[in-house]
Amino acid sequence: MLMKRKMHLTRMLLVIVTLLSMSSCVRDDLAAESQSQKNSKNMSAKFASRSFWKEDNIYINKVQQVFLKVANLEHVRARYGELNWDYAMTFGNFNETYALVPIIKDNKVVLLMEAVRTGNKVFFYEKDNKDLVEFFNLAMYSNVTKYDEVIEAKAGVLSKTPAFVCTTRWLTIGCFDNETDCVPYTTSVTNCEYQGGSGIPPKTFDPIGMDGGGDGNNGYEYPEIPEEIDPCSKLKLQTNNSTFKSNILALEGKTGESSERGYRMDYKNQTPTNPSGTGTNNQFLQNAPGSTVIDYKYFLPSTYAILHTHYNSLYDPIFSPGDIIQFNDWVVKAKAWNDNPANTIKIDLTKLSYTLVTSWGNYTITFDGTNVVPFNNYDIKTLNDDYIEKVITPAMTVANVSGDVSFNIEDLEEGFLKFAKKSLSMPGMKLFKVESSGNTEIFLKPNNTRDTKPCY
Repeated sequence: MLMKRKMHLTRMLLVIVTLLSMSSCVRDDLAAESQSQKNSKNMSAKFASRSFWKEDNIYINKVQQVFLKVANLEHVRARYGELNWDYAMTFGNFNETYALVPIIKDNKVVLLMEAVRTGNKVFFYEKDNKDLVEFFNLAMYSNVTKYDEVIEAKAGVLSKTPAFVCTTRWLTIGCFDNETDCVPYTTSVTNCEYQGGSGIPPKTFDPIGMDGGGDGNNGYEYPEIPEEIDPCSKLKLQTNNSTFKSNILALEGKTGESSERGYRMDYKNQTPTNPSGTGTNNQFLQNAPGSTVIDYKYFLPSTYAILHTHYNSLYDPIFSPGDIIQFNDWVVKAKAWNDNPANTIKIDLTKLSYTLVTSWGNYTITFDGTNVVPFNNYDIKTLNDDYIEKVITPAMTVANVSGDVSFNIEDLEEGFLKFAKKSLSMPGMKLFKVESSGNTEIFLKPNNTRDTKPCY
């Protein structure tokens, strides 16, 4: 009887050990399955950004839709790894054109998928850049205590729009609680992407498993193409407007006054579903002493164009430092307006125009939306003195013995652009000459000399 009990107990112990072993295996399998499900979620679940920086989430979401529509996910996992869409980054591009998506193997970023849209097609490429790969690893798996970025548009030699958008991003890496031998440090990476150019593309990323990437070389159909109107065309829409033209004519007749005059053009009848309104409010402005007319300023979100004069005795035929500062302030406040979720009507920063009318010519500045950088700690007197010395005086000439003042316009324009670039840098600001025959963009070439391009 005792022997039977011992045998029975032994069998029970064997059963318990077996069950525990099976339970352990099941737990391991479930853990592996949980990790697999987590990875699968990154690959195919709806994108939800976890980036520290502002990204073009609309583009990332659309690119993910395109990718999942065509991809063989098992092939992608076997050949590349898991795509983590939540950490996708667009590096300063907000025109639905560019994104980098990290690819994970063994809890480490090993490669990046580059998604580039050209027209109605999106192309997928491999991006095996060790600095960018390491940066993504730090952003995803390190103790990030601080982060920052600077976005800069760099003009091409012959292009009327920025040829490159270069974004530098910084990370400060701190220590985890259990790390004893750790020294915090800061690292950065710069990513420059060509906007709409040609050249030798990188290696095609193959989401299908057909060697050449299936249709990858020809691109994949992109949904809901965004409106793409270049700065010239946007300005042309405004300068061809009958109210704008009549304002220019009226102001040309007021350059002999003793103070500035202007107009503010606003949308009227705005609603969240009709952000551009149904017409134009056009208000005459002046800053004459004792005037009861409202001072020259803008209203958010309705103002889209401001025009004003520089009267003749100012001898100031182009935008002053104060003009650039006010335009920058307008753009900064408009950007802040857009960032407020409570504001359902959004402002298109690229459609804001700031026009100057003088006896020597008419100019407009616009903003292409590349970056919004507020001006801080400027000294307006120092800026004005520097402006007069480096822009106005060198371009000024005495036309005849009666003392009439004239200007070398090309020197004036080049001097203004150099001054604006050095003393009041506003990436994305564009200068146009506005004439009845059409508009002309004026810009600095890479060698810092003036050049022009007709605005058709």
